[in-house]
Amino acid sequence: MSKKTLRQIRREKDITQEKLGETTGLSPRIISLYENDIEALRGASYYNLEKIASALEVKVNDIFLG
Repeated sequence: MSKKTLRQIRREKDITQEKLGETTGLSPRIISLYENDIEALRGASYYNLEKIASALEVKVNDIFLG
């Protein structure tokens, strides 16, 4: 199995950045930043990562490890 990016996971779940933002309370701009900048994703708070993982029904590790 190949690694999946946050964007790939989100798209497989058929969720837009806007919808993920609504679900997590994060702005779509932050979601986009996390998808496009691995350093920003690595610097994200665990709290935000947990919200994203929960909304996507994956584990936090899945966001990094695919």
